[in-house]
Amino acid sequence: MGRRRMAALLSLVTVLACSGCAMRSESDSGQTDPFSGPWGASLQRVRDESDNETVRKVLEDGVIDDAEQAQIESDMTKCMADLGYEWTYIDKGDGGEAVNSTERTRNATGQESNQAKEKCGRSTGFDPLLELARQIRNNPEHKNPSEPIFDCLQRKGLIDRSITFDEYWNSIKSGDMSLRDKLFERYEDPSSLDYDPQQAQTFQQCAAASRQ
Repeated sequence: MGRRRMAALLSLVTVLACSGCAMRSESDSGQTDPFSGPWGASLQRVRDESDNETVRKVLEDGVIDDAEQAQIESDMTKCMADLGYEWTYIDKGDGGEAVNSTERTRNATGQESNQAKEKCGRSTGFDPLLELARQIRNNPEHKNPSEPIFDCLQRKGLIDRSITFDEYWNSIKSGDMSLRDKLFERYEDPSSLDYDPQQAQTFQQCAAASRQ
């Protein structure tokens, strides 16, 4: 998965994301609420909206543990093999995967291999469980991924401290991009009269640092 542009990161609304487990807390009745942690609402929503028994069973305790992830990955590998593909999950933080045709599918098109992935992803629960687990692992506190970038830009003096992140983010959510354009166009567009190459480099460094 290639690097995303800074603008895309600042405009991204992350709905889902994971560590191998979700935090838990005690309810008023003294019982553990499996959906009380930072990712609780997302986990519960995926469980409630899914018609896949595997997905519902895995998420019933509000946790996607290592053993469950390994089993789902194994099931996905077997499902793809049954359809004639060698499939490998390469999670280096971005959830990459590799698909190779076998003798049986050597003439298959890219569309056919994608259809196989979609079919197996649905039937095994790989979609959405492994992606959800990856996101929780990368962002256990479920923080808005744009906030660290915004904070970095303020520390570097590229955004006035009178502007709050909530003010910026609420404008993005409302579909009003005027504030975003006002803040960042000078760092993105070399044709802008206010463009500063050095500040543009700092702008990109803040984006890169947020992904490390």
